[in-house]
This record gives sequence, C-alpha cells and structure tokens, in this order.
Amino acid sequence: MSVVETPAPVERAAPADEVDQQRPVHWGAVLRLPYAARLLAATLVGRLPLGMMPVALLIAARADGRGYGIGAMLASLYGLSVAVGQPLLGRLVDRRGHALTLLGGSIVSTAALLVLAAAGTADLLTAATAVVVAGASAPPLEGFLRALWPAISPTERHLRAALALDSGSQELVYVVGPLTAAALASVAAPGFVFAVAAALAMAGALVVTASAPSRRWRPVPARRGALGALRSGGLRWMLLVLIAIGASLGALSVAALAASERHAAEWLAGVLPAGVSVGALLGTAAWTALPLPVPLSRQLVLTAAAFVFAWVPLCLDPPPYAALGLAVLPGMAFGALLTCAYQVVAELALPGTVVEAYGWLIAAFGLGQALGTAAAGPLAGSWVLPAAAAALGLLLAAPVCKRLALRTAAAPFRRPSPERLS
Repeated sequence: MSVVETPAPVERAAPADEVDQQRPVHWGAVLRLPYAARLLAATLVGRLPLGMMPVALLIAARADGRGYGIGAMLASLYGLSVAVGQPLLGRLVDRRGHALTLLGGSIVSTAALLVLAAAGTADLLTAATAVVVAGASAPPLEGFLRALWPAISPTERHLRAALALDSGSQELVYVVGPLTAAALASVAAPGFVFAVAAALAMAGALVVTASAPSRRWRPVPARRGALGALRSGGLRWMLLVLIAIGASLGALSVAALAASERHAAEWLAGVLPAGVSVGALLGTAAWTALPLPVPLSRQLVLTAAAFVFAWVPLCLDPPPYAALGLAVLPGMAFGALLTCAYQVVAELALPGTVVEAYGWLIAAFGLGQALGTAAAGPLAGSWVLPAAAAALGLLLAAPVCKRLALRTAAAPFRRPSPERLS
C-alpha cells in the first residue's frame, strides 16, 4: 500500500506592498520627497526672526539706555502681535490665496523691521508701533507649510513623518534664533540684527511662494462665516487643549528658575528648558518610527497621558543633575503630542480653513505659555503647576476624541481636494 504524501502547507510571504505599508517612514524619506527639504528650510529661515526678535529687542533696549524692562515689554508685545496676526493672515490665505498674503505680509513686516533697525528703541512709540506691525504682519509660513504637506506626502505614513519632522524642526527657530541674534549683536550694532531678520523673513517667503507646490495650491471653495475656522466645535476644544499644554511649558521657565535657587545651581534655570527642547526633538523622531495602527483619537489620549505622567518625577523636586535628565521625558511626550495635535487640527478643520486653523494652533499655544508663566509666579515656581496644566489638557482632550470618533476613526489622512491642487 503506497502512501501519498501531501505537501506541507507553505507559509506565503506577505505581499511586498503590504509589507511596505507596515514600515515606518523616517525623516530622511520625507526630506527626499520633491520640494520637501526646500520648503522646510525656507519656512525655517523665514520664521527665524520669531526666535531672533526677543533677544534682539532686549539687546537694543539695553544699548539705547532703556533697560531690560522696556526690552521685555517690547518682546512681549511682539509675541502677542504674532499670536494675533497668524490666524487672521491664515484666514486671508484660505479665502484669497497665499501669494498676496505671504508676499504682502513679508513686505510689510520687513519694512517695519527696517524702521526698527534705523530708529532703534530711543523713541518708544515708534519702536512699539514697528514691533506690533512686524509681528502682526509676519507671514503665516508655518501654517501654510502644514497645508502643503498633504500635497507633498504620497501616503499617510509620509504625512505623519512630515508633521513630526515639522514639529521637531520648529525647535531650531527658538534655539538658532537667539544664538544668531546674540552673535550678530556682538560684532555689529543692534540695528543690524533687525536688518538681518528682515532679510531672512523676506527670503523665506519668496522661496516658499515661488515653489511649484505653492504655485499649484488653491483655496477650497467653502461656506464662509464670521468665525472662520472656529466654526468647528472640535477645533475649539482642541485649542483649549493646546492652551493647557502651552501653560504647562510656560510654567517651566519659572519652575526651572525656582529649582535653581532651591538647589543653588544657577545653570539649571537655562539648561532645564533646553533639556525639554532636546526631548521634544527626540520624541518627534521616536513617534515617527513607531507603527501605530490605532485611531487618531487614541493617539491623542495616549500622548496627552504620557505628557501628564512625564511631569510626575519632577514634582518630587530631584537634585539638579537628576532633574536635567528627567526634563527630557516631558519633552519627548510633548514632541509626540504636538505631532498628533497637527494631525488632529487638520482633521477637525472645516474645508477652506486649514491655514487659519494652524494659525489658531500657534495663537492658542502662545496664549497658554503666557498664562502659564504668569500663574507660575504667585505659586513660587512649583513643579505641580506644569503637571496640573498637563492634566487639564488630558481632560479637555475627551471632547476632542469624541468628535474625532464621530468624524472618522479609520482614515485620518485626507487627500487634498482637486481645487487645492489645480
């Protein structure tokens, strides 16, 4: 009797395209996409004045005999003007197109900076007016780039990596900017710093506007209203989350200063925020590399919860070197959370309001930082405040997740409409 052997089942390998869909996309792959590196670099150059101006105004006020108090007031005025101008200019981009808004804003902002370079801070009224105009008219390059990423990114994984790279690279603006301003002021008059900032702002806006993806971009025809992007209830809740997250980081500088005094380590006041920035860069890179087959709403809860718990070890008031190492943890969680927030804003923004929505993101975060810094003073820089603000952000994320689940939980990546890429 012969025995017929049946061949053992052979495991079939997953199709190549299926395996490829499971691989994370790293930053290098994003930078190799057409126009990606050029647009990101131009946006960072155009936004470098945002990091240069606070230090430049402090140095200029000191050189003019005004003192640091006037310099700090002008720096705060500039930050407030940027926060107000970004969503308003973003609305103009969404409604009238980007070329006139970006170029017009850069021309006005450049002119104001040149006036500041010539007049200095000797005439306080002239200086304050120039600062307000320069900040309010700063072109919304950051929001516009995020509106372009879907047009450049071929897949959802590329978009997620692009947003992570975008959020991580923004840290360079506030690291390189102050260093550039200080270096220039050490070899030239303070007015020269404002002139360089003007040139950088104009150069960045010109390169972004002249790029092929920018020339093809068109506003989406949509129903308009006085509230603009704020007509989205989910977006309004998300802005509250960002205010709470911003308050957590705004309280950080005061908490770091208080910790440096408690432990008699003056270096801690400046190094702790730097540790958080380094952590943010690491966090965005790690978040990009993680394959996350979960809905965007769960990603938001996960990153917000991680941000809360990352502050807990610092609440125990560790010694200086331990605190420096632990400061990386909230930074890493923040990097992942901010990347997720960019995707949430894109998902919740109503058609024709994407650039404005990102402008409100910037404004909400800036407002939160100001509120957190102000609240940290009366509380003597307690580490509890950053943790409490982060916990508030986690609670406020619940309504956002509900709206995300209702809208879409399976396809957070939305292809650009034909009207936007004509």
